[in-house]
Amino acid sequence: MKGIHHIIVSNGNLKYEFDIKRNITILKGDSATGKTTLIEMIQEYLINGPDSGVNFSCDTECRVLTGNLWKEQISNNQDAILFIDEGNRFIESQEFAEMVKKFTLLLIHTYNIKRED
Repeated sequence: MKGIHHIIVSNGNLKYEFDIKRNITILKGDSATGKTTLIEMIQEYLINGPDSGVNFSCDTECRVLTGNLWKEQISNNQDAILFIDEGNRFIESQEFAEMVKKFTLLLIHTYNIKRED
């Protein structure tokens, strides 16, 4: 990845605005803080466009990788930013690691919080 990519995702209730500066970015936080909602909003926009009620702005192509379709969702366009939620098992595979070396990734990760009762 070259440069900084500015991303804005919003709907009537929420707005996310951030810059991606590295090839791999990990968005971490507590459960129920909006990380998965961000991915869902992007995916909804990519599927339904403006009819989704989501506004999305980025200077390069973006894709959300999910489930068994992740290989098809990665085409030869290495300029795309790939958004991936932590629940996808493929992120632990060697095949995934090899295929995404030249992409920009934003991964979602939830902190593991130990509760003491």
